[in-house]
Amino acid sequence: MKNIILIPTLILTVYLFTSLVIPFTLTGHWIFLAHAVAWASIILAIIFISKHENTNIWKTNKQLLQLAITVAVLQIFLLIFVSFFLGFGKNPTAWTPLALAVYFPYLLTPLLAQQFTIAYIAKTTSKQKSTLTLLLISLLITLIGTPVFSYTNMLTPIAILEFLIRTFIPTLATTILSAYLAHLGGLPASLTYMAIPALFTWFSPILPNPPWQAQAMLIVVATTVGFLFLDTATRPLQGQIHRTLRKQKSQLPYWTVMALIGLLGVWTTTGLLGFTPTIIASGSMTPTYEVGDIAIIISVPTKSIQVGDIVQYATPNENIVHRVINIYYQGGVLWFETKGDANNVPDPTPVSEQQIMGKAVLTIPKLGWVSIALKDFAANTYTFFTTTLPQTLTNIGSFIITNGIFITSALAFTAYSYLLLTYHDYKKKGGKT
Repeated sequence: MKNIILIPTLILTVYLFTSLVIPFTLTGHWIFLAHAVAWASIILAIIFISKHENTNIWKTNKQLLQLAITVAVLQIFLLIFVSFFLGFGKNPTAWTPLALAVYFPYLLTPLLAQQFTIAYIAKTTSKQKSTLTLLLISLLITLIGTPVFSYTNMLTPIAILEFLIRTFIPTLATTILSAYLAHLGGLPASLTYMAIPALFTWFSPILPNPPWQAQAMLIVVATTVGFLFLDTATRPLQGQIHRTLRKQKSQLPYWTVMALIGLLGVWTTTGLLGFTPTIIASGSMTPTYEVGDIAIIISVPTKSIQVGDIVQYATPNENIVHRVINIYYQGGVLWFETKGDANNVPDPTPVSEQQIMGKAVLTIPKLGWVSIALKDFAANTYTFFTTTLPQTLTNIGSFIITNGIFITSALAFTAYSYLLLTYHDYKKKGGKT
C-alpha cells in the first residue's frame, strides 16, 4: 500500500518538532544540527520506502529538466532586472567554514525533504485524484514553510492580508509548479526548479532588494510563465519542441556569456570588483562632469588622497562626488573639505575619512542617461501604482485596492494551474471522461 498519508504525517511531525521542541531544549550550534538531522530523516524515510515499493522518483525527462532550469533562471532574472531600478542589497550571510558545516545543512535539508515528499506523492498518487492530491500537498508544504510563531503574530486583518500577499501566495505558486514538475519529470525536475533560486539567495553576495509587493508579483508572474511553458511542452508537438530545444542548446555558450556579463554588471554596481560606476545626477561638478556622465570610483587609502582629487563620500541622504580643496587632522581624525566645481562655496560640512567611498579615476560621457531615463520611468510607474492610484481610490479602501492586483493574479494563476493539471490527466486517459 502506498504511504501517501504516512509521508505528509511525518513531515508535519518534523515541522512541529523543529519549531516547538528543538529551540527550547537545545542551544547554540546544536539547534542547527538537530534541525538538519530531523529533516534528513524524512529524506532517508522516503528513499527507503521508494526502494521498498519500487517507486522511481528519479525518473525524469531531459526537456522538462531544461524547462525547469529556464523558469528558475527567469525568476532570478526578473528580480535582478527590477532591482536595477528599485535597489540591491548585500547578502547578510557570511559563509565561513563553520557556517558551511552548520548553517548550510540547516537550510538545505528542509528544501530536500519537501521536494522528496512532493516527488514521492506525485509518483504514487492515482491518476484519478492526482490534481487534488498535488494541490493539497502543495498547500501543506507552503504552510510548513512559515515558522509556527509567525502564525501566532498575525493578530490583525492587515497582518493576515500582508502574510497572504507577501509570503503565502508566492510560495504556494512556486510549490504548485514544483509539484507539477515532479508529476511530469520526477524529483530532478522539481528539485532543480526550487534549488536554483535557493542557492542564488544563499550564496550570491549581492541580492535583489525590491519592495515585497513587487517581489511577490514577479514570483507569481514567473510561475505563471512556467505553467505556460509546461503546457506547451505537454502538447503533441514533440518535433517542434525538440528542434527548439536543439536550437537553444546550440546557443547555450552565447547565453552563458550574456549571463556572466549581467552578473558582472550587478557586482560592478555594488563595488565588489574594486570599482564602482557612479552616475552624475546633478550639475555641481560642471564642466568636469556633466549630468549623465559616469564616474568610475575606486577604493583607495584615505591618506593617499590629495588636494585636487575628486572623491565620492557618503551622507545620510545620498552619495556625493566633489573635489577635495583642503585636508587637515582634528581629534586624531583625517578631515576633507570638498566643493563642487560649479559651486561658489565649499560644502557646508567637512567630510571625515570614514565617509570617503573612493576616488574618481575615469569618466564615461553621457552613458548614464540611459539609466537615469529608465530609473525615472520605473520610479514614476511605481509611484503611480503604489501612491497615486491608492490615494485616488481611498474611499473604496486604499490598502485592499493597492494589493488587489496581487490577489487577483494569484487566484487566476491557481485556477489556471488546477485546469492545467486536470487537462494533463484528461490527456493521459486518452480523452475519456
